[in-house]
Amino acid sequence: MGLGLQTSGGGGDFLDFVKYDARAGRVFRSNKVDGVDLPVDITKNFKAVFDLENIQVGWMRFGAGVGPDMHLVPLGQPLPPQPPNPSGDKATAYKQGFRVVIKLSAGCGGDVREMSSSAGVTISAIDTLYDAWKAGLAENPGKLPVVALLDAEPITSGSGAKKSTNYRPDFSIIGWATRPADLVPSTRGSTAAPAPAAPVREAVPMPVTALVRPHVRPPTAVAAPGTVDDDFG
Repeated sequence: MGLGLQTSGGGGDFLDFVKYDARAGRVFRSNKVDGVDLPVDITKNFKAVFDLENIQVGWMRFGAGVGPDMHLVPLGQPLPPQPPNPSGDKATAYKQGFRVVIKLSAGCGGDVREMSSSAGVTISAIDTLYDAWKAGLAENPGKLPVVALLDAEPITSGSGAKKSTNYRPDFSIIGWATRPADLVPSTRGSTAAPAPAAPVREAVPMPVTALVRPHVRPPTAVAAPGTVDDDFG
């Protein structure tokens, strides 16, 4: 019977999103104006509570003009099988990635959104952030991490005509906050229930970690215990 995963659809299944653009090293929120998504750059003041307790991993595909297609499970459960490539073109294949629900600070809009990516440099950064969150749990019981973008490190790959540069985000924990009332687990893209407690990372590593490990810095230092609840309601 498998894992019982289903392909995510459109409409009410989707939260508005925040996108980290690995090609530019920038963070954008999507604002809808007359039904059209308009990106708003929030890089300089990006700050959000990350629900790392309920991060999801799995397979995803992004296509022009359509919503993302995701097959996900809570981190700590076996990954579902890779869905077949609909066209045979490598560019349209499903790739391993993550999805996490976040609560933006008041200065970034103050709403709940999702962040997802299959870019290796972004997965690498979330992997490091996850380690830092786990390291700080004992001193911050019942709290979630408040995360800011402190820097973006250029990572160059390939050579000649195939040379390209992506920017690995330095997502760092700058404080801890009580879970905002509107930051609730979401299982879009999966029929599995969210993990009731902190997921067991050892059971299922973050996707494609082996591909990006050479660029991973040591886990970001965790801020001293404290709260920044005033920024998140």
